[in-house]
Amino acid sequence: MKITDREVTKHELKEIYDDFKTIEKQYGVPQIEQERYNITAEEQGAVIGMASGLTNHKWFYLSDLWVHEDYRGQGIGAKLLRMLEDKIKTIGIEHIYTWTTGYNSNEIFYEKQGYRQCFQFEDFFEVKDGHHICLLKDLA
Repeated sequence: MKITDREVTKHELKEIYDDFKTIEKQYGVPQIEQERYNITAEEQGAVIGMASGLTNHKWFYLSDLWVHEDYRGQGIGAKLLRMLEDKIKTIGIEHIYTWTTGYNSNEIFYEKQGYRQCFQFEDFFEVKDGHHICLLKDLA
């Protein structure tokens, strides 16, 4: 055996991921493909907000929620989030989760939308209150 410090090729990575799928099948895990869902806010043809994420079985990972700074504080983020939640519920998603930061109090926004903290990495970022916070919400 030889252990080295090198990148795996795309072909090798595909073989590894195929093996993960084989293991999942052995345990009866349904095979699914992740799908990305997006909701976008526009003003005069320019994107001013976006909510986006990926499906994973009955869970949804909210990877991005963004509103242009000129439009923040107007309820656009909450509306984007609500529209995305409504959309993913129609395909059978039961739970949604995301990660946010503590240094700008983003967790308060999510808590107002019905999310609850499930985990927090203390001092993840090198700033005051630089926590990395996981929040989730049951949709079912």
